[in-house]
Amino acid sequence: MVARAKQKHVTSRAARSRTSRAKVSDAEWQARCELAAAHRLVAHFVFVDLTYNHISVRVPGEPGHFLVKADNVFMEQVTASNLVKYDLDGQQVGTSEYKASPAAYNLHAAVLKARPDIHSAVHTHSPANLAVSAQQHGLLPLTQQAMRFYNRIAYYPNEVDDTTREGADQLAAALGPHWVMLLENHGALVCGTTLPEAYIYHHFFELACRAQIGALAGSTALILPDPAVCAARAAKFGRIGVYNSASRDWVAGMALVEKLFPDYKN
Repeated sequence: MVARAKQKHVTSRAARSRTSRAKVSDAEWQARCELAAAHRLVAHFVFVDLTYNHISVRVPGEPGHFLVKADNVFMEQVTASNLVKYDLDGQQVGTSEYKASPAAYNLHAAVLKARPDIHSAVHTHSPANLAVSAQQHGLLPLTQQAMRFYNRIAYYPNEVDDTTREGADQLAAALGPHWVMLLENHGALVCGTTLPEAYIYHHFFELACRAQIGALAGSTALILPDPAVCAARAAKFGRIGVYNSASRDWVAGMALVEKLFPDYKN
């Protein structure tokens, strides 16, 4: 009986996946699979905050629509079919048994509406980026990973409720022309011209934050590189528009997801 019930659950889940697949274009399904994979990779490498972190990507061929994580699943549980579609006014598009949280659809709708050049955005609360977001000096250029973001980070003050549309609009305005932002006492927002770019830069940003917390905990003098060195590293390694689906880090990441989390395509 248990085996039969388990098989019935698997069959039902597969049926839901097929139904969802039939309702969308090939391009959207590919975007859904890649977005689910990105969530799995962030969950694998970064300690995040229960159901409250999320990644968005624009729907191919539908610039006014984006995909984002449902409110009642962890990043480890995101699949192609349980992602939800919203428009840039924060209204859900189509029918689904899932929905996103107001914090997710408001934030991503506001950022994507304000910045047509942004294709994907990652918002997380990790122990490391939360700690750096609570430090007055922000991210310091202590490592090569941090130097990618030298003088390229926006800072958003902890003054309004950014889970509302009004607060999210203020957050998007504070981002300005930047691609990375520290939300004071809240975490990080990392954007990209592609999903792989947003994911890869978020990974570098997370490493930079972890290294900073570790270095500051060492109770010894820090080595701060010359500003000219930092600027040169940022110009060389912090360029936007260089990471895509053929980038080696993304290719390796997708292979890892295929091996460890093959259900992401459900």
